[in-house]
Amino acid sequence: MSGPFSNFTSGSIEPSVLTHRFESAWQSLASNRWIPLVILAVGTASNLRYAHTPLVAFAVTSGVMLKRRQAITISLLLWLVNQTIGFSLRGYPFSTTALTWGVLMGVGTLMAVGFSSWRPAFARTSLAGHVLWLVIALLAGFFLYQGLILVAYPLLADGHSMGRDIITKLFIKQAIWTGFLSFGHSLLLWIRLKPSSTIPSDPNN
Repeated sequence: MSGPFSNFTSGSIEPSVLTHRFESAWQSLASNRWIPLVILAVGTASNLRYAHTPLVAFAVTSGVMLKRRQAITISLLLWLVNQTIGFSLRGYPFSTTALTWGVLMGVGTLMAVGFSSWRPAFARTSLAGHVLWLVIALLAGFFLYQGLILVAYPLLADGHSMGRDIITKLFIKQAIWTGFLSFGHSLLLWIRLKPSSTIPSDPNN
């Protein structure tokens, strides 16, 4: 089998070795101080650009890329930036409704990052498992976040409900941002996992 995942499924290498190699690569990137700073910078820029920044995408990618405590911290900081910009630059009123929406968005963000940072066993063994978990985390994170919004929406929006077309557009936006944010990280993982092109010589020869 050829392709970007072929070197992770080769029968010539013990599965335990592959698992250790992948987790070591992930831990190395998770300890890199630049990755959370990039997520925070891009998230802040998106808050300035969009009134409805893709908080789910940032929560999911943070949870998948970073260690749990750091992922939660970054996600909450971006939610705080979102609220600060909303109530200051965008002039949101300090009303009960607006504050309630803000709290619900914060809770939804926490649920999304909490779930995505779980990283089950299959997500810690290979790049394919990592990408699969990213997709699952996106679906679950969006369901948790948007589900919470949908429950509260009729009570906070004059009884009107969100249509399927709006929810679909929201999900597509979150999916695009998740793909954009995670592409570079997945590429770095692949580079770190790619076997060396040179074969060391046998010292006994």
